[in-house]
Amino acid sequence: GATTGTGATCQPVAPGSNAKLGFKATGVRNESTTTGSFVICPLPSTVTFGSNVFTDVWLQVYSIDGASHDVTCTAVTGFLLSVLQYSSKTTTVSGANQATLAWTAADFGGSAGGLIGNSNAFSVTCALPPQTLILAVNGWFSY
Repeated sequence: GATTGTGATCQPVAPGSNAKLGFKATGVRNESTTTGSFVICPLPSTVTFGSNVFTDVWLQVYSIDGASHDVTCTAVTGFLLSVLQYSSKTTTVSGANQATLAWTAADFGGSAGGLIGNSNAFSVTCALPPQTLILAVNGWFSY
C-alpha cells in the first residue's frame, strides 16, 4: 500500500523565520525571493504493528518561478531511544518539471527493496530555497 502526506503537513523548523512560507492545498511554498527556509515533513504511517514499515519514501518538489533551484533534504528514521539514521540527498528542480528525492532501505544500511528500519517514525527535513515548493511526501509499504 501507499500513504501520502501533502506538503501542507510540513512545518517550519523555526516558526516565524520566513513570513513568505505558505501552506496551501498545493503544498508548502516558499514564496520569498530572498530567504530560504527549513521545513520538516512527517510521513504518516497507517501501520499499527512493527517498526519497519516503508520500503520506499519519496518527496516531490517543484520550482515556483521556473528557474533552477537545488533542494537538499535529510530523511531520518528511528526513535529517541533507538539509533537515529540520517540520509541526505540533493536534487535540482527547474521549469515546470517535478523533481523527486527518494530513499530506500539501502540509504539506511539495508538492502534496496527491503524494509527501512524504524520507519514508522519517518520524517524529512528540507532546506527549501526561495521560489520552491514541496507538493507531497509519499511512502510505499508492504506487509
